[in-house]
Amino acid sequence: MSTEPTVHLADRLAQQYGIRVLNLPGLRRLELHRVAEAVADLATLMGGPRRFKSELRWVVVSRVPLTTRFAAMALPGVDVVYFEGASWDRPQELKWQTVHELAHVWDIRRLFRLSRGLKQVIRSRYGGFAWQLPIPLKYEPGKQWLKGREPPLNSLEDWADSVATYVYHEYAESLSLSQHGPRLISPARWYYVSRQMQVKLPYPSSWITRFTEAG
Repeated sequence: MSTEPTVHLADRLAQQYGIRVLNLPGLRRLELHRVAEAVADLATLMGGPRRFKSELRWVVVSRVPLTTRFAAMALPGVDVVYFEGASWDRPQELKWQTVHELAHVWDIRRLFRLSRGLKQVIRSRYGGFAWQLPIPLKYEPGKQWLKGREPPLNSLEDWADSVATYVYHEYAESLSLSQHGPRLISPARWYYVSRQMQVKLPYPSSWITRFTEAG
């Protein structure tokens, strides 16, 4: 585990990846270190820090002392916000959440073209009205959704989950039902994410039989 001081780590994130950390005292060193690991893991697959900065531009990361039903969220103009419910005591889950939220920021920077592109590839669609935000329509996840796994709320979440699974596929497979897992994605989702990356990972062949055509 790195012993790099929090201030130095925040400076390195800013210089190398374009990550601005707000409310730095609210993040302990080990927490920020896990966030930095997740940033580096995603950036590596994207092609390195330069491409990460080019695609996501400057990303603001903050922690607020609020307890909500969300662990974290990403919003236009706000970027990544962690809440008290984030997995601060579960390092790998915190890294998963970080990559998930960074994928949202990437989508926002691309004017939601990434999530729309995935939606077209997997032929997902929106159905009837549903009491949910930001898209109040029931999401039907299209081609090959994992049996027993709860579908995402919308195509934005489908994209972010797919990116997180691509980056942390071994972790995604290791999760039990009680941990909202396993978080496997279909070949179509995997290869769509792979096309956005410079490092092309092979699809885990053992996953193929776990899928069925949705609806």
